[in-house]
Amino acid sequence: MMKKGRPKPPEGYASGGYAVGTACFTVVDKGRNKVIGSGTEDRKITVRMYYPVNREDAAGKKYAPIFSAAKKAALMKAYHIKDPGEETNYAEYCENVPIAPGVRFPLIMFSMGLDSYVEANTYLLCALASHGYIIASVGHAYEALENDYEDGSTDLFDKRIQKAMYTNMVSAVAAQLRRLKEKSGHREALEKFDEFQNKYTPFIIVRAGEWVKDMEKALEAVKERYAESIDLSRGIGASGHSLGGCTAYNLCRYNDEFSCGINIDGALFGEYPEKTMEKPFCQISCREYVNFETRPFLDTSADTYSVVFDDMKHIGFTDAIFFIPLRFIVGKLPPDEMFRHLVYSHKTFFGKYLKGEDIAFDGLPSDKVTYTKIVRN
Repeated sequence: MMKKGRPKPPEGYASGGYAVGTACFTVVDKGRNKVIGSGTEDRKITVRMYYPVNREDAAGKKYAPIFSAAKKAALMKAYHIKDPGEETNYAEYCENVPIAPGVRFPLIMFSMGLDSYVEANTYLLCALASHGYIIASVGHAYEALENDYEDGSTDLFDKRIQKAMYTNMVSAVAAQLRRLKEKSGHREALEKFDEFQNKYTPFIIVRAGEWVKDMEKALEAVKERYAESIDLSRGIGASGHSLGGCTAYNLCRYNDEFSCGINIDGALFGEYPEKTMEKPFCQISCREYVNFETRPFLDTSADTYSVVFDDMKHIGFTDAIFFIPLRFIVGKLPPDEMFRHLVYSHKTFFGKYLKGEDIAFDGLPSDKVTYTKIVRN
């Protein structure tokens, strides 16, 4: 069980052969129809990059902060904490350092969760970058806790979303609790979830489609900016948390550029026309949400993996588990143990399908994390 007091960031998380660099930029999707924020401006998308750097090029460089002043203020208000602390304000990445030259690295596109922030899984993404991946983490305007843009502007989460999310919040919450407690097979659970989302969350169905557009627009810019360093020979990987994980699934199912993906505890909102999933996929879940996350195991012809965490809460899959000591919010599983399995799942899965490594995705020993694989010929 988690000890009392504030947990510390994981030790040595960027432990691969590379140091990690970071950079931010903004993409503007001109003419995109807006329903979030003012409803008049072009859609803005913020992107934070995590990329491999030769260790000698990072030697002596100071680590860069994770939180801007505006983001820290928004975080403190949202989570009702005094301060995340200086030790959680800096990550093992450096700004203004060149990407490792003469090498091409696989690309992973990462999407945050609704009302989260683009750096919410910084420790995980630094770990992946240190092992030779380029990762673009994408922020969605007015749907993040806070976004920072290149021109110095910021935006905050549009609180009108909270009212628009459900057709009837009280009934939706009651129905959700019933669905989560039911014992059923994958197909029955999916049918009940689709009934739930069509009745109570049509707004989120629409937003799920818009987040895919954000990711695809960001991808265009990433491919242009990092053309000489990206290895696309095995396609592009997708990952994300919550609605961002749902977005990763959508990208893999319908965008031919994406070859494999991971969903971190995201309910699979959205409309799904008749089409079989043909790409390897990994579904990571906390035990209480599994009934909302069964779609990856159905209507697929590809290898599929399940990683289910006991004693975990939804938000505990983000870096918040390292600065929020409240177990009823982040779960009882020790932060370091959660992180070890989260990194293993990403590193092994993407190593197998993006790098073509001959490795088995068998899982790590644990009585709190269950690994299941369905390998299809």
